[in-house]
Amino acid sequence: MKRILLLTTALLTGAFSAQANANDEVLSVDPVSLSGGAFAFENDAKRYPKQSQFSILHSVMMSSESGRRLAVVTIENKASGSRILQADHIMALFADGSRLNPLTFDEGIKLDDGEKRSLTLSFGENEYPILAVYTSLDK
Repeated sequence: MKRILLLTTALLTGAFSAQANANDEVLSVDPVSLSGGAFAFENDAKRYPKQSQFSILHSVMMSSESGRRLAVVTIENKASGSRILQADHIMALFADGSRLNPLTFDEGIKLDDGEKRSLTLSFGENEYPILAVYTSLDK
């Protein structure tokens, strides 16, 4: 009987542990939706997005309990011709004032003149939430 009880306890503990880990990966929408220009953090590292003709029209920040940080952005090519969007054209501002480019670009994404596209971008794991995602045109 003790053996069955120990086995049941071990299985339940494992199930609860797996459930807790699964909940750490569930994404929640973060309620901040201000533009990057609304914050006045020092930028001692002089980190800026690469100059481009891309603009972010909409953004929704998401995070998990484990600290994963993502953003869904709708970006528009404002240039008069096609352009290649690259990770260094986009930057996230975190609540501690740090700035990072997205990690999810393997290669550039071609956008035609005036084309809009929604993308899900990963910014890795961070203790602080993302406050804004912006390009050089969105300052």
